[in-house]
Parts: sequence; structure tokens; C-alpha cells
Amino acid sequence: MKKLLLITYYWPPSGGAGVQRWLKLSKYLALQGTEVHILTVNPDQASYTTIDHSLLKDVHAKLHIHQTDSFEIINYYSKVVGKKNVPSAGFSNVNNDSFLQKTVNSLRSNFFIPDPRRGWNKYAYKKAKEIITEHNIQTVITTSPPHSTQLIGLKLKEKLNINWIADLRDPWTDIYYYHLLGHSRWSKRIDKKMEKNVIERSDRILTVSKGLLEIFSSKSDQNIRDKIKLIPNGYDPDDFSQPLNSPKQENSFVIAYTGTMSNQYAPEVFFDALNKVKTTKRVKVQFIGSIASDILAKIRDKDYEVEVIPTVPHDQIVTFQRSADALLLVIPKVSNAKGILTGKLFEYLASYKPIVGIVPEESDAREIIEDCKAGICFTRNESERLAAELTKLINSESNEIKPDKTKIQSFSREHQAIQIQKLL
Repeated sequence: MKKLLLITYYWPPSGGAGVQRWLKLSKYLALQGTEVHILTVNPDQASYTTIDHSLLKDVHAKLHIHQTDSFEIINYYSKVVGKKNVPSAGFSNVNNDSFLQKTVNSLRSNFFIPDPRRGWNKYAYKKAKEIITEHNIQTVITTSPPHSTQLIGLKLKEKLNINWIADLRDPWTDIYYYHLLGHSRWSKRIDKKMEKNVIERSDRILTVSKGLLEIFSSKSDQNIRDKIKLIPNGYDPDDFSQPLNSPKQENSFVIAYTGTMSNQYAPEVFFDALNKVKTTKRVKVQFIGSIASDILAKIRDKDYEVEVIPTVPHDQIVTFQRSADALLLVIPKVSNAKGILTGKLFEYLASYKPIVGIVPEESDAREIIEDCKAGICFTRNESERLAAELTKLINSESNEIKPDKTKIQSFSREHQAIQIQKLL
């Protein structure tokens, strides 16, 4: 039997997109015969940005779960300013122009490199050594963010010479909100060196998009491209197996967006185009998750209804996706946007609902949507075309977009677990 130790900070009851990848992959790895050990932080000491107890039911009974203590400086900060003022994913919930927030970001980035959750590392490293020795484990996967988790794998590689796979779900020093973090030249240099060490010393790198593969390949003078394996984010077929009980309302059209939308997403072209649509139907845009207040302020007084639903359990997110008439995908307006593949895209695909994508001309997201025949993509310069296509989509009595279900199924977690089994 193959044995694997997965080291992950985010694990149920933590919520959010970062949990989904290995929560689902570990289930199918266990079902396919791998002995999977999960090393994570004690949730009572963790500084999770969201909690989703519904995900606990997805933790497969065959998994071996190990938890450790941690020292989380963010927990003390949240007691002072309130949890709602602690930055969430994409910094969409705080005013990053305020002096206080800039000061906090700067302290975070200059005294806690690469991130404040590094306080877990010494506890996790000690426990990982015990698990590896006791269970005779040869392969360790570290997954990030938080990227401090990769430093645990780096140390285990140096001390125990295990096979180490670094799973990098997001950019490190190229993440789209990196400029908001207030790094000094000194801290930025250290951060880049940590990133390079992880990339060069790991035995294998997993990442989620072609764009990220290019970014991480560029971080080293060594030829590391051959050791990078592309395992995109995906979806769990089990999440989409239950029948829907929500009846469709007559003469209405719902466009749903799930997840985070910060100011960097710059979605204005979609709302301007939607305002030009001529229809007798009642059009509603649903936001399920965290949306920047500046964006909300711009779209409140339009000709369509806007509904904001705070973060909900994951199973409810899937229900909203499946119940909508169309799904909005927006890739942030940032320098490395071409390589961004959000986790929601694959659940959108599995919902078999038309995707309206605001994405770069040449991007991984556009390539997948078009290859799967799952929707229509637009740049931010195509307002008139977007308005025309939205009009057609909303007024049509039948969905003209017919997704390629065979290609979509290649993104299932079950299929991806088979690929990881081959690596092991």
C-alpha cells in the first residue's frame, strides 16, 4: 500500500476554496488504496478566515487525521480589531487605503515572512517527523497557501530526505494582492529566496494552471519545468449528485457569482453591459460570498436586482450554482491574470450552466471554457458585444450553450486522484 503524508493548514472546519482541493483529492486517494495521513492545525488554535462545519462530513473515514498546536498572532490581532476587520481572501473586506490597514499589512509582511501562519511550523514539523517514523512514510505533500507550510516540507527534506511534493495552488510573490502587503525591500528579498528554495529543492511541484507553471519555472536558473506537474482544481461529482428542489420562478433570470470579489476584479464592464439589456424578464444578480463595498456601491442603482448573500456552507454554494440560469466568472485585472484559474470555475463547469466569463484574451480560464463549450468569454473592452450576448442569453427560451460533458468530467477529483496515484 502506498503511504502519503499531506501537510495542510486549511482543513475542515475551515471553509473557503483553499480547503476543497485536498479534502476531495484525499478522499479519492484513500478510496483508490492509498494510506493517507493528514497533518493539520488544531482548529481551536487556528486563524481561519471562514468556518464551514458542513465540510466535516466530507472527511473520509479512511483518512488518518493528526492535529497540532499552533501560535497564531492573527488571533490576538482579531481580538483587538474584531474578526470582521481581519483581511479575508483577496483583502476584499477591508479598506486597504486606510493608514491603519497599511500599517497592519506592513507589520504582517516584515515581521512574519512569508505569512503570519508561520507560527504553526515548529509544531507541525515535530509532529510530521513522528508520523513519518511511526508509519514508515516515504512521500510528503505540502500544500499552500499559506506558503509558510512549504517551509515545513523544505525542512523535512533536509533532515529526513523524504520524497517531497510541493503543491502550489496560488502564486507566492506574484499573487494579485501582493502589492497591498507593504513589503520592504528586505522582506521582499527574503520572501523571494524562500520561494526559490522551495521550488528548487522539492522533488516535484504540483500547480493548477499553465500560467502558474510558467511563473514558477521562471523563478530559477535551473531547468525545473520537467518536475512541475499540472493538476488543475476540479470538482467532486458527489457534490452534484443530489436532485434540486428549488423550482424556477416564471419570467425571471438569475446570474450568480460565488466567492470573493475584491476591487482588483474590476467587473464594471459586466454591469454596464447588463444595464443595456432589453428584456421583460426580472433579472437578478446574486453574490454569494464576499464582495468589496466599493463594487456594491457602483451597482446598487441599476435596472436589475442585486442580492448579496454572505458566505454560506459549501453544499449551499453548489445549490446556488446549480439553481442559477447563468454563472458569472471574473478574473482579476492584474498582471498575471492569464494564469489564474479559480476553484469555482470547475464547479461552474459541473453545474452545466452557461458561464459568462470576463477573462483575458489568452488565458487558461478562457481556454478551458471554450474547450468545454461551457460559455461565452469577453474582455473588458467588449461592452457592446457582451450586452448583445447577454440580451440573447436572457431572452432565449432555451439554452443554446451545450457543454461537452466528457471534457468536463476530466476535471473530476476522482480522475485527478488517479494522476496523483501515478506520481506516488
